[in-house]
Amino acid sequence: MLVSRITLGLGALLSAGITHAAQYVEIESYDPSNFFDKFGFMSAPDPTNGFVDYVDAVTANRDSLAGYANGGVYLGSDFKEVTTTGRPSVRVTSKRAYTRGLFIADIAHMPVGTGKGGSCGLWPAFWMFGPNWPSSGEFDIIEGVHNQASNGVTLHTRVGCSMTNTGSLASTKMVNIDCQGTAGCSQATAETNNYGPGFNAIGGGIYAMEWTSEAISVWFFPRNDPMVARLNEFNMSAPDPSIFGQPLARFVGDSCNIDEHFVNNNIVFNIDYCGDWAGEVWSEDPTCSHLAPTCDEYVGQNPGAFAEAYWLINSLKVYSKDGVAAKKGRQLRRYLA
Repeated sequence: MLVSRITLGLGALLSAGITHAAQYVEIESYDPSNFFDKFGFMSAPDPTNGFVDYVDAVTANRDSLAGYANGGVYLGSDFKEVTTTGRPSVRVTSKRAYTRGLFIADIAHMPVGTGKGGSCGLWPAFWMFGPNWPSSGEFDIIEGVHNQASNGVTLHTRVGCSMTNTGSLASTKMVNIDCQGTAGCSQATAETNNYGPGFNAIGGGIYAMEWTSEAISVWFFPRNDPMVARLNEFNMSAPDPSIFGQPLARFVGDSCNIDEHFVNNNIVFNIDYCGDWAGEVWSEDPTCSHLAPTCDEYVGQNPGAFAEAYWLINSLKVYSKDGVAAKKGRQLRRYLA
């Protein structure tokens, strides 16, 4: 039951990083002590036309769609009610925007489905985007639809940006080099522990994304990887990506000036359903299309399939080469929207 998962009592999570390199300085730390102060809820219609009803902070708190669980930040969606107007869910956006930096997210659980169709209908994402989309760029760090087996990492820009995947893991494949518009430039990864049920089975792990003028790199460290303990070690504050190993996905400008195409990006976590991607490919998925004529119909009529459709975020830290270190003090409180 959801009620047993979420508690409004708050436990402190200590800021973390690595001490042996002074290249990056922590400028922001998001955790249960401050997450809902520093992220805002979007309650406008979904711009990607999902079968979703994004709710405001008051509604999310009242209906247990946002809160705290197991020491982390819980972001979920309704799994009790049949709907014909869109499944109540959450989309939260950081109030602070960033240009370049290192972003390290410790995530214990990501949204999945549990019905006979698995994750049919789901479109979860952890991503960043800037104003006047796609002029300021978009990074999709974790994203997928339906029963996708492994993570897809994608960039979106205005016209004039092509990328290669020089430096990515050999098992990661470049799907498209042109980053323009809704298709974007995407890399398909191979490991099943970096997304969906496989991710949750190991207790998640850490995703790191480094955004520089030269390249955009993404790493994934499974929960049992020694790097997770190292990144979460108490009182460490300057991570050094040079010790992270080969990136899961790396984007290098083939004919793209990264500084011109990516600027002032906010961080987003959301749980979407159907819409311009998952809804569009519904008929192409034999497992999903066998369950209902449309994605909207399946999602609307099968609330119980989405009891596990939630994010559980332990922490998210942001580092900059030019920034001033953030204060370490943490004020504990209950989350009341």
